[in-house]
Amino acid sequence: MAQSASSSTIEYKNEKGILCNCNGLARIEQAWTEDNPGRRFYTCKSRIRKEACNFFRWYDVEKPHGWQYQALLEAREIMRGQREEIKYLRDVVKALSHENGSEFENPSSTVEDLKLSREECDSLRREVMILNERSRVYRNVLISSTVGFVVVLGVIVSMGK
Repeated sequence: MAQSASSSTIEYKNEKGILCNCNGLARIEQAWTEDNPGRRFYTCKSRIRKEACNFFRWYDVEKPHGWQYQALLEAREIMRGQREEIKYLRDVVKALSHENGSEFENPSSTVEDLKLSREECDSLRREVMILNERSRVYRNVLISSTVGFVVVLGVIVSMGK
């Protein structure tokens, strides 16, 4: 039972109605110890009283073994890693929300700001396209007028000879 103190617990429904030593309905928890990964057991449901009756009985008759044992150990490690990652990400979000003031406190205003920024970006993109088209037109007019000026100058020079 000393190992169950380090176990992760998952509560299941006690369909068999197993009673603990204090005549309360025992709950089912899942051990994640090295010897019993994923193995379920009954324990006293009473967490209200300071003194639980220390009831303990295995729900799963057999210990995990073979590939199942290895798979459960790997699953336990994955779950631990995910818990650590979730804790880290929560800390990052908390730090960012404190750093940026109330920016993260009202996500709907952030979404509205993003929509406005997107609309502004789209309108600026349209303006850039219009200005690029105008630039092409002005460039063509400039080239045409330069060519026209050279032709007119050439005609005047040839008439003067």
